[in-house]
Amino acid sequence: MTIRLDFHHGSHSPTPVSPASEGAPPMSAGPIGAHIAGYCAEFRLETGDGSQILLANDPDGVAAAVATIIAADLVQVSTALVRDRPGYLPGGRPDHGLKIVADRDAEVGALAYFGPGGEDYGPGAWVTYSGENKQSEVRLFRDMDGASTFPSDSHIPLSTLARAVEDFRATGGLRPTIVSWRPSTVW
Repeated sequence: MTIRLDFHHGSHSPTPVSPASEGAPPMSAGPIGAHIAGYCAEFRLETGDGSQILLANDPDGVAAAVATIIAADLVQVSTALVRDRPGYLPGGRPDHGLKIVADRDAEVGALAYFGPGGEDYGPGAWVTYSGENKQSEVRLFRDMDGASTFPSDSHIPLSTLARAVEDFRATGGLRPTIVSWRPSTVW
């Protein structure tokens, strides 16, 4: 299930576009010690029409959110976090996040991750790594304001990207294990 919230220019209050279906699991802000059966991912999109937040608490919802990101005319890179994860850094910022960028025509995308690295690595910033320079002419922006781009060897097929985003949600915001990663100096 995906729920979309729109923010219109000049407004800081979200307007629900699709209400939660009856019987849907409640969405948590992440109470410490709570057992969460299914995590809820929050996707933030910036388009020329304003900000949107998409919420997804199952694989179908994540697939719909990723399809929306791929189809959208974005003015900034989309980000995701898991709302149920209780970890926050000083200042109230989440201790994890995923940047999602895609080129629908070239059918490639890239991910940047910040957060716990899992058993093999400590926390930090990571980018996907394909081991190949796939379509080096395709520029995938890590930050549209600064024109910072992902390296071309971080490009992965969109189907793999979508599965990795679902893995991020399903594990509660951990670095997806179905793609290869390399450390990065910036998120």
